[in-house]
Amino acid sequence: MFEHAILFPSLSAVSLTEILAVLTIASLAYFVVFKKFEKHVPVRRRIVKLLTVVGVLSIIGILFSRYVFWGMIVLMTIGQVYLHGVYFPKHGINGLTAEPYDKYIELTERMKGKK
Repeated sequence: MFEHAILFPSLSAVSLTEILAVLTIASLAYFVVFKKFEKHVPVRRRIVKLLTVVGVLSIIGILFSRYVFWGMIVLMTIGQVYLHGVYFPKHGINGLTAEPYDKYIELTERMKGKK
């Protein structure tokens, strides 16, 4: 692929191995560990969402550098830990099981601005 980031040639770009590792870990987390959270979303849409996120992260890693790539993943992980560990329990939802599920759906719809 690219050895150096396009916009910052002095920094190394993200490698294909790193991208595949992130895709594998994200797939396991998304489809095995946290599958209960989006069971109302069709599988095809979940796959497209996962590939879009990994694709955008890959482009960021190629353009800016592998450090920005991993920095974005760290920021997203912090956001997920806060969401599942603080925000959901604060609103009466179990952050690991999404129960009660109807309350979880209602809260996520409000977060998206649909209600």
